[in-house]
Amino acid sequence: MTFDVVWHEKVKNDLKSLNKADTQRIIRRIQEHLVQDPTSSGKPLKGVFKGLFRYRIGSFRVIYAVDYDDRRVIVLHIKNRKDAYR
Repeated sequence: MTFDVVWHEKVKNDLKSLNKADTQRIIRRIQEHLVQDPTSSGKPLKGVFKGLFRYRIGSFRVIYAVDYDDRRVIVLHIKNRKDAYR
């Protein structure tokens, strides 16, 4: 059973700041991998970000939450690795 992807409003701005090729690659990878099994595709975060997951796509990090009741992956943040956790 697959999960639906929900994009947070901030993610749209994150994607607009990237070039078109990176944006397409990130969206494709999210739709192919995270919807199948979001917990095994990503790594759980610790500390302040506990309860969230990160998914690595090249030098980019996708920060997301998983809603198991509604079967949704909520993409919260997409940034370059150096800026992702600020």
